[in-house]
Amino acid sequence: MCAQLGTHRFHVTLGVLLLLAKHVGTLSSSETAKNLHVHAAYLRKIISGLLKLGLVEAKEGRDGVYKLKLPASHISLADVYEAVRNEKKSKKKSKNEMDNGWFSLEQVKTEIDRCTITCLKKYRISDVMIGCCTK
Repeated sequence: MCAQLGTHRFHVTLGVLLLLAKHVGTLSSSETAKNLHVHAAYLRKIISGLLKLGLVEAKEGRDGVYKLKLPASHISLADVYEAVRNEKKSKKKSKNEMDNGWFSLEQVKTEIDRCTITCLKKYRISDVMIGCCTK
């Protein structure tokens, strides 16, 4: 849960949004992958989560391009976190694991997750751009 902030997936997801915000228009999938130093297949998984949340628009195909669906000032770091977290939700613990003491730990993780999201909602992609993307 909250450990996702330090994951490679979180950083790449944030990188995609920052890159698209910086370029304002559209950016090709190959150019995006190259800029972020990731494989195209990995990038497609990241973009898939952003599409599901309605943060990014895509024109599919060989010359596919991406662009932000919302202004950078409307996308919070909590949105980035949600994109990463939604991917991980599909890998739930089995009932057996819950019965063997995992339930109380899951309650703690859920509370930490809520606190993390509350904090991340304060910061926008545009805020992060000011600190890292002004060249």
